[in-house]
Amino acid sequence: MHPRPFAYQRAYSVQEALELLAADAEAKVLAGGQSLVPMMSLGLVAPSQLVDIGRLECDGIERHNGSVIVGALTRHRELERSKHGRELLPLAAEAAAHIGNPHVRNRGTFGGSLAHADPAAELPAVVLAYGGNAIVAGTQGERRIELEHFFQDVFTTALEPGELLLGVELLVPSRSTATAFVEYAERADDFALAAAAALLEPNGDGTAIKSLRLAMTGVGNGPVRLRDVEQICAGERVRESLLQHVRDTVIAGLHPEHDAYVSSRHRRRVAAACAGRAIGTAWNRALERM
Repeated sequence: MHPRPFAYQRAYSVQEALELLAADAEAKVLAGGQSLVPMMSLGLVAPSQLVDIGRLECDGIERHNGSVIVGALTRHRELERSKHGRELLPLAAEAAAHIGNPHVRNRGTFGGSLAHADPAAELPAVVLAYGGNAIVAGTQGERRIELEHFFQDVFTTALEPGELLLGVELLVPSRSTATAFVEYAERADDFALAAAAALLEPNGDGTAIKSLRLAMTGVGNGPVRLRDVEQICAGERVRESLLQHVRDTVIAGLHPEHDAYVSSRHRRRVAAACAGRAIGTAWNRALERM
């Protein structure tokens, strides 16, 4: 299939992009195009025009006042490969390596993945695990949206019509915190059936978990923070009995819908395995650093 005819405008500033979006309610933002263009080709979306923001200075990864700011136009490849990205956001770097294929990672953008809000995408779960705020620009100025409230539904975020995602401000975990990202897909380049993103901080002597943040993707209409699992693990030493409790809790607590690819029961079991493995891997990494 071919996309329907559309106009094309390149924005050279955030203000220009906002003006173009305000002038046409049917316009769509074009960043890396790795999600939007395929959907246009399939006839799933038909924007009247594309507003290309690829020239805006909204990329990069920076430490700022106890947080890390990631620009919306940061390429997945930079998250995955740059020393700065791996040091500041190891969980995001590990997850980025799972996104699509090298072509997608070279072109796709951090903000594009978040704004697209595909329920099977890796990065929404990652930012939910870190915690923080989405930085958004609109005609009334900038505002921040807590990441807990940013993802609303399938392909739906808290962005208002005409708003532009500039980046995210992620909380920086303690130096002793270790991370792990685990996903399962039936075939290479397929969307994951489920994925888990974990940040785990051990206590001072490495005998138990001090704190855990765990988020998952592929198991609902958007990324999910598993607070019940976090509470179960707090103060506990990671052993097989705890991981089995985690897996049982995930299976009992998640209710993904059946789809054309896999049953809800199978997806829950895959999710449980991913969650247990992510916690176990993060725990082992934390102990190795002590």
